Parts: sequence; structure tokens; C-alpha cells
Amino acid sequence: MTRSVRLSRISPVLIIIGIAISLAIAGQVKPSIYATSVTIGFFSLLALPLGLLYGQGGAISLAQGGFAAVGAFTTAILTVKFGWSPFASLVVSVGLPAILAFAIARPLLRLPELSLALVTISLVMIFKVVFERAEQLTGGYNGITGIAPLPIIGVERSYAHWTIWTAVLVVAYCYASYVESGRGRALNAIRVDRLLAESTGTNVAFELSSLFSLSAGIAGLAGWFYAHYIGFMAPDSLDPTLSANILFMVVLGGRKSVLGPIVGASLFTLASDLLPGTVTQGMIFGFLLIVILVFFPDGIVSPGMMRWTRRRTTAIPEAKNRPGVRLERA
Repeated sequence: MTRSVRLSRISPVLIIIGIAISLAIAGQVKPSIYATSVTIGFFSLLALPLGLLYGQGGAISLAQGGFAAVGAFTTAILTVKFGWSPFASLVVSVGLPAILAFAIARPLLRLPELSLALVTISLVMIFKVVFERAEQLTGGYNGITGIAPLPIIGVERSYAHWTIWTAVLVVAYCYASYVESGRGRALNAIRVDRLLAESTGTNVAFELSSLFSLSAGIAGLAGWFYAHYIGFMAPDSLDPTLSANILFMVVLGGRKSVLGPIVGASLFTLASDLLPGTVTQGMIFGFLLIVILVFFPDGIVSPGMMRWTRRRTTAIPEAKNRPGVRLERA
């Protein structure tokens, strides 16, 4: 393993550990920050696999919220109605959306980007209708209440903070390792030119289906955590809007970097907390999306943004040395 590969894997991990520790310290001073931290971690857990699927594989999916809802309802039904332990239900909550995604992936992933986005958001709406109509299992529109908190973690927010950020850390490390592997490079080749990738022996259908399935499984994990953290699950809890927001976070933060989805999730959560009203939030988010797509199509954490920042930082010392230009008091 070369030094650059080791750095590309370790750097995001160290930054995420720094973020988690900083939020934990801030949470000790102001406990409400723990709630914000858990929300950022939850969104990051949903956005990271979508970043891998979209940024590296070129496949837009708006089904993350739907697969998270499948995982959340699975654990809600198994623990509340059948008395399973949360850890036993974890396997099914992750496995069910992963298997479902793999089963439908091949025909869906042949579609162009826009068609795939429309089909996956339709899939989420179908999930929602099923949850609403299957009253015997899901409680219909009223949902399921009384979902037990996770053992050990309980209702302690600081424990929930470390749990969700540990999951984010593991997923981010796996993301970075995958990108640097031979399969990651094959995935990049698929994004650039599928026919060329197939001609070099890459099984395009299997690679994309596996990634789509993995993405759904991680969404199921996030849904499992959500159900036990909130204690309640209804069809509107993780509705289609969540899927659109997750895609927005990936595009905003950076779809081609490990840290991009986490940066996007952080900005989205903080802006949602600080900006007044949904109308104002919609205007700001829409403006941000236009700016990012026009000037930095790969997001905030992207090579284009890095080059722009580097030019700005090198331009200031050059300006200081130029005759007639003074940036400091004499």
C-alpha cells in the first residue's frame, strides 16, 4: 500500500473523529448539541452510500429514505409485535432492504440518470402506500409506538451520539478503502463509459447492483437506529422528502469525495436549525444548489473548489508584494 493510498484512507477517518470529539465536547457544554449531532450522523449515514453510488458509479437514487423506512418498520414490527430483541432485528432490518434492492437493481440501473431518479422516487412512494395500507402490521397512518430504546444506549443522547458517529466512521473508512481498490477503479470506469468498462471485463450489472444493494442495506441500518432512537415510526416519519434532501446533501457537499456527504449533511442540518421557516429554508437551499451546480458541479469538497481556494490563498501574498498595494497597516 503506497503512502498516498494510506493517507487517502486515514485522513477522512481522522477528520470524522475530530468532528465527533468536537461535537461531544460542545454537547457537554450545551446538551441540545447532542440532538443536532445525532441528526447530522443519521443524515451522513444515509448520504455516504449515496455519494458512493452517485459520485463514483454515476447512478442517481432517490430511494434512500424509502429503504431507511423499510429498515425502521422492520425493527418496529419485529420488536413491538413479535417481541424480538433490537439486535436480532438488526440483521433483518439491514438484510431486507439490501435483498430487495439487489432484486430490482438490474432493470432499474440500465435506465438513464433522470429516469432512474424518477423510478426510485416512485419506489419510495409505493413503500409509503404499502406502509399506510398494511394496518395489521404497520399501524396504518397512526404508525407504531412504544419502540424500545437500544440496550446500553437507552435514551442517553451522548451514547446515541457516539453510536451513530461510530457507524459513520466505519462506513466512511469502507468507502475510502473501496474507492482505492480495484473494484473502486472499475466503478469509476463504469461512470465514465459503461461500454468501455464492459469491454475490459468489468461486470457492470453486478457491480452496480451490489453497490445499490449495499447502499440500501446501510439505509436500513440508519432506519433501524432511527426507530429505536425516536421510539415511534409512521409512514410520514421517513417520507419521500427525505430522499430528495439526502441527494441535496450529496450534491452540496461533494459527490466525489468521502467527506462531501458529511459536509452536506452538516450544512443542511445546521441551516435547518438556524434558518426561520420552511419558505426561507427552501429559498436559501435553492439558491445554494444553483450556485454549487453552476460554479462547482462536484460540490463544496471537490477538486474544483480546492483549486479555487488554492488560487485565492496564493493570490494574496502575490498582491502584498505588488508595488502600490498595501493590505496591512504601515
